[in-house]
Amino acid sequence: MRRNRIIWLCLWVLSLVGISLRGGAVTYGFFAAVTLVPAASALYLLAVYLLFHIYQETEQRFVTVNEPVRYRFSLVNEYPLQFVGIRVRFFTSFSTITDLDDETEYELKPHTRTEKETRLICRYRGEYEIGIKEIEIQDFFRLFRVRYRNKECVRAVVKPQLCKTDRLGDIELSDAVRASERSRSELDVLSREYVPGDDRRFINWSQSARTGTLMTRELTGSEHREIAIITDTFRGGAEQSEFLPPENKILEVTLALSYYFSRNDICAAEYHLAQDELVRLTAENTWKFEEYYENISLTAFSSQNTHRLLYEAVMRRGDVLGSSMAFLVLSSWDADTDALLKELERNDLSAVVCFIGDGDDGVPDLSDHKSCGLIRISPYGELAKESGK
Repeated sequence: MRRNRIIWLCLWVLSLVGISLRGGAVTYGFFAAVTLVPAASALYLLAVYLLFHIYQETEQRFVTVNEPVRYRFSLVNEYPLQFVGIRVRFFTSFSTITDLDDETEYELKPHTRTEKETRLICRYRGEYEIGIKEIEIQDFFRLFRVRYRNKECVRAVVKPQLCKTDRLGDIELSDAVRASERSRSELDVLSREYVPGDDRRFINWSQSARTGTLMTRELTGSEHREIAIITDTFRGGAEQSEFLPPENKILEVTLALSYYFSRNDICAAEYHLAQDELVRLTAENTWKFEEYYENISLTAFSSQNTHRLLYEAVMRRGDVLGSSMAFLVLSSWDADTDALLKELERNDLSAVVCFIGDGDDGVPDLSDHKSCGLIRISPYGELAKESGK
């Protein structure tokens, strides 16, 4: 393109010299033709911009992270004007197009269309635009190039990936669960009023809420309590590039933990904050896991779901404190999350913090927490291959 501009400029200078030295119809005609070339190119680009159309579609609107889906687009010319030098630029931040690149030039003769079909892979959970992001057009003389945003973008709703793994980072999940087991008595269905000095872990919170009196369970045999998975739904960034990767990995870790517990018949419950209330989800077995997966996929993140509200919601509900152990899945750490961890420890719960982040910035300092493990997970890596630090 630069070479063509230099050639045009040289021709224009020569035509200007010609009319200055000789004049005549030929030299003036040549000067006028060369001078009008940029104007003709600009009009051509305007016509292409107004008349050119793109149609694109995916095999399905709801897709899953890292699962290829069929993607098709069509470049259409419905008018008696030939389109040359057309390029399409794809969204690459959150999705990948296979077997196609941004450097391919397309030429459309009058009343023709070009169709391409390939595979598209989404990398993060969320709702965002995929496919063709921008269109680049050139004129016949290749003097000018115009790039503009595609007016017919496709939005995809992407669900998190289910990673079936027995370990996170350098921690075997079976070891973490085994370490939390205690020789306890089984809690009978009978309850009595709480007496100062009774173990707070045996408080029957649901019955206490119904009766308005603090109630504690009777003991008869061995206890089987569930594991709590506390999922952080705080959104810390304003741009999609900031919050999509950690949010995607948070849900991926939550699903990996839940599926491990489900297929090993370990009682577990997931808790997350939604509209100032603590939501509880369970998947007792793999037969019900699909419904559980759909509910986790719909988890909403918000800047209003602060750690302070999460801490207060856990304290109000109380059933988390009656768990056998807890996994905290989060991407930021502050005084409120530290206070929540201390409250878990005061109730004799061992905990594992699954921290989503790159580098050393914001990593929790757990030196004051003796019964807590830490798993560091990158928001950009493959969960099953995370090495842990």
